[in-house]
Amino acid sequence: MRRVRSAGSAHSGLTEWLLQRVTSLYMGGFVIYAIAHLSLLPVRDYIAWKAWFATGYVRIAWALFLASILIHAWVGMRSIYLDYLHPLWLRFSVTLLTALGLLALVLWAAQILITAAP
Repeated sequence: MRRVRSAGSAHSGLTEWLLQRVTSLYMGGFVIYAIAHLSLLPVRDYIAWKAWFATGYVRIAWALFLASILIHAWVGMRSIYLDYLHPLWLRFSVTLLTALGLLALVLWAAQILITAAP
């Protein structure tokens, strides 16, 4: 009988590749929606903007958009760091700073989405 060889790390990048593709498709679709919506029904003042943004589906769409941006950025930057930063201490430091920066952006975006409720 033949011995089956392990695939090793052949599939290790598939999840990251798929995350990048899915998030880019959502971001592209959302940008087209936002441009079309704001072109056809322009928001004239702060009250109208807040009323539009306070609707449930709009806040969910924005939350998914912001999550897609953060996931897309994390996967992309992590790939760059793994490819081009060879000293372990440098890669760790830059990755940690990136993670902390993205975490700060997540908290800020969550605050905006939560406080937008009427």
